Amino acid sequence: MIGPIAWNCTAAALMTTPGRTTQLEAVNIMLDVIGEQPVNTLQGEQITEARQALSVLMEFHKDGQTRGWTWNSEQGYPFAKSVDGTITVPANLASLVLVDTQDWGTRFVLRGARVYDTVAHSYVLPAGLQALLADVVWFLPWEECSEAYNRWTSIRAARSFAGRALGDAAIPRLVELDEQAALIELERAEADQAQGNWLSPDPAFPSQWPDAGLRRNAGRLL
Repeated sequence: MIGPIAWNCTAAALMTTPGRTTQLEAVNIMLDVIGEQPVNTLQGEQITEARQALSVLMEFHKDGQTRGWTWNSEQGYPFAKSVDGTITVPANLASLVLVDTQDWGTRFVLRGARVYDTVAHSYVLPAGLQALLADVVWFLPWEECSEAYNRWTSIRAARSFAGRALGDAAIPRLVELDEQAALIELERAEADQAQGNWLSPDPAFPSQWPDAGLRRNAGRLL
């Protein structure tokens, strides 16, 4: 029989409104997969497995964002030249594809954090160019990513972490089923957000470029 204290705790837990998956919850999911006890904080964590789990989690959190999703991508983002004639991009830029370059062709590329002119062989851009437009993908912190993405990342990282920590392929294969289900939910959320169609392919409304969405989705599944 469940005692009154245990019953009250259980009832309180059931009445608690669930929130977004936190990094702490994600790490504890990973620890649970390898049979380790959960931790209460990630601040100054001394448990080796928890530190390793957090490291693997952030590895996959960053990796997954490079694929580009509706919530971390922008089209036609402007990059203006600085006073020295160069363009330096933010550190959290995952990828950049220059657009609207009919007057310049493909002479500008991104090298490291700066735009390089392959014709002039210089980081100093032509005087007649004031800014460049680009389709970009950003690295975002955990709290700014979608819940479906964070959930998928948590399970994806848990599968890899189990394989590394245990050296046993059986558990990762079981977790793979959960990972596939999480990816399906993430793709469904992406499709709802993008709302792509063939009717109005206006660059001002990038969600209406279904071919770009198809290319993006195909890349995620490879």
